[in-house]
Amino acid sequence: MSKPKNTPLNYLTKMETLENQKFSVRQKSERFLSVNNSKEFILEFFKDSKITDEKGVLNISEVPKEFEDFIGKKSPYKLVFDFKLHNKVKDSELIMQGSYFLLSIRDYLSNKGQTSLLKINIKPDLSSLNKNPKLKNCKIKEIKPANFDFLSEFSFLSTYQYLNGKKQSISRILVRGKEVLDIDISKFKTQNGHKEEIPAIDLNESYKIAKNRLDSQVIKEAKPIKAHLREKLDKELHRVKDHYFKQIKEKDEEVERCIEKIKLLKSKLKHTYYDRDINILNRLIRESNERLENLKKKSYRERLNAEEKFHTTDEVEKHVLSIKNNLINVTLLYYPVYILLVLSKRKTHYVRYDPVLERIF
Repeated sequence: MSKPKNTPLNYLTKMETLENQKFSVRQKSERFLSVNNSKEFILEFFKDSKITDEKGVLNISEVPKEFEDFIGKKSPYKLVFDFKLHNKVKDSELIMQGSYFLLSIRDYLSNKGQTSLLKINIKPDLSSLNKNPKLKNCKIKEIKPANFDFLSEFSFLSTYQYLNGKKQSISRILVRGKEVLDIDISKFKTQNGHKEEIPAIDLNESYKIAKNRLDSQVIKEAKPIKAHLREKLDKELHRVKDHYFKQIKEKDEEVERCIEKIKLLKSKLKHTYYDRDINILNRLIRESNERLENLKKKSYRERLNAEEKFHTTDEVEKHVLSIKNNLINVTLLYYPVYILLVLSKRKTHYVRYDPVLERIF
């Protein structure tokens, strides 16, 4: 096989590595990152490592050396999500808002972006083949490798940010051709691939398929956040509206009181004969008129309506859910596809067998 002109690390030179989406929603969050979200995030991150969960302590071992070097600490790691438990468990890492370990994972993912090449070592399982409906009443005469088939796995880090709330999740999407597969790659034995064994492959179409699937997942994951925030924002908008309704009502009532007071004072003035009392009433009438003119001059309605509009807009802008999707890793996997020579009804013919998908073509 001739040496390919491009290497797998060149496949994604034209591919986007950062996707931004913003959804305007009418709400806010109550917490930065819940314990459940932190735990789910960590379990997904260490998906390929060995994890045990005992009495609230996550024990994580067999961690990739690359991450150990990045964080500056070798595994195993003891992760706890409660301060009291942290004091009891020796050498444990407390996972909470702003904790070093959690931030280190995020920094590692942000800096990781790379493309990997892996080869799946797999051979046909004769017992499975004999049970395949398409090979019923057939006898397998010969099995030989034909060529390689390919899978591409795209890993995305999705960050949901809203007010003081933040949630992160990792999505791994496996694509073959135009199909998204639901296969656990970790169950197969793999080794570092050799670029000389395969031709150059354009992953842009596979990326688009993975991105479309990610978009669907993000919309689904964002729904409960948006619903919660919408409820919160509705309460905030009601609070703002009620506050300024009362403010305007108080000013209106103050204006009415001034008008009524002036009328009452003028009525008293008509029946007052002593100079001292007349002077007092005239002074009170003058002060009330000045207060009334002052209220009208400042146009309190326009001012308060403008303030209400400003605070309403501010609340809506603060309740924006920002979603950022980072492509953090692409893994190109290749494996041998086999040709089977089968005997059926005294006739031989060839079929193609995919050992990863367990499909016969």
